[in-house]
Amino acid sequence: MSDFQELIKNIDKCRDYVRDFFVYGFKSRSDFPGKSARTYDDERRRIVSWLPDYVREDYSEGGKSKNISLQIDQKKLDTNPLFRVWQTKSFTDKDLMLHFCLLKLLEKKDAEYSAAELTDLLMDEYAYEADLQSVRRKCNEYAEEGLLKIRKEGKSIFYSRDLRFDELPYAEELLDLICCFQMDQPLGVVGNTILTGQKEKNEIFHVKHGFPTFTLEDEVLLSLLDAIHEKKKVKLRVQNNRNMEREGSLKTGLPLQIFVSTRSGRRFVCMHMEGRKTAHFTCLRLDQIKEVNVLSVEESEDRRQRLYERLMEEKKAVWGVSFAPLVPGQGALQKVVLTIYADEQIEPFIPQRLLREGEGGSVERIAQDTFRYEKTVKDAMEMFPWIRSFTGRILDLTIYGTDGEELTEENERLKKIFLSDLKKMYDMYGI
Repeated sequence: MSDFQELIKNIDKCRDYVRDFFVYGFKSRSDFPGKSARTYDDERRRIVSWLPDYVREDYSEGGKSKNISLQIDQKKLDTNPLFRVWQTKSFTDKDLMLHFCLLKLLEKKDAEYSAAELTDLLMDEYAYEADLQSVRRKCNEYAEEGLLKIRKEGKSIFYSRDLRFDELPYAEELLDLICCFQMDQPLGVVGNTILTGQKEKNEIFHVKHGFPTFTLEDEVLLSLLDAIHEKKKVKLRVQNNRNMEREGSLKTGLPLQIFVSTRSGRRFVCMHMEGRKTAHFTCLRLDQIKEVNVLSVEESEDRRQRLYERLMEEKKAVWGVSFAPLVPGQGALQKVVLTIYADEQIEPFIPQRLLREGEGGSVERIAQDTFRYEKTVKDAMEMFPWIRSFTGRILDLTIYGTDGEELTEENERLKKIFLSDLKKMYDMYGI
């Protein structure tokens, strides 16, 4: 039996376990039926090793099983502790030796060598025997990572180190900007890596409402941003996080934009999908995308621009990320009319909240202490969580179908769903 190794080759498996422990919490071995007990134990040990200050272990009633969760107080963080998940990778003793010897040989700013020269220097300077192909492959890998630069002269290729951060103009002035960036922006792990390399720490910025878990999908985000920049389609393997034992489905489309929720921090990729019968926009959660393959065929600039302009037009009627109603009717739009009560003398902030959070919907005072809000959207069900936040004030909720003009069966179906959700909440809290 092989020994446990803290370092890994593939981050996908670890990402799923860290997300489950952080988001859902209190997971025991029995909660992962699609994985072996050995796999669960290995991943649990890695997470405890990476995040010892944030792991909480509790025993179930009777002490039969140990439950693991991650407890992170975001307001006290000077960096995202989940960045540590990206700082691990398996390597052999030879890999480690080659890494440091190569970078030492290329340490000087004017040092430049071919792969053959580096192979000879490794033997002369460090008595390290390496074959030419391994050295060339490692140098090309570092060039892709930005550690080395490549210069071609005829058929010869020469390698030299790239510019270091501390050699950049205004490097000191950039550190404060990087401290802020690594706390609150996508791909903040880049900023964290720079700070770590410079032996600097963030002692200025803290984020009150942060979403640290979403750094786990930064690799997916980067691949999608590359595809958007290169105007290429992608093939995605999408898997529901609650059904990890299933293989997942494949989806192909042209990514156009990344959406980020200001309420939850969740990120989505908006894609144009072409099916057998219809072409449409759809949004996929990044935390459910397990693999991104950028296809080689590039879309024409004219077609991409037309799709982008169409997307901007359709977005005007999108409340969140849904471009099609979950409860379909006779039209493509649904108009929500919400009537609420608010005491004008002591609660003027309620109609102000309708204006501030209502995504451009109209607000009208129709009687003393009574206000009506209207908004036409693609999918009225996306508004339900927001509408439920006015529970206790709602006087009426009407949803018009047939492109938001007529009262149809959609209204009754959607109202039943809304009331059913309220009943479940009342039952949960014993109201």
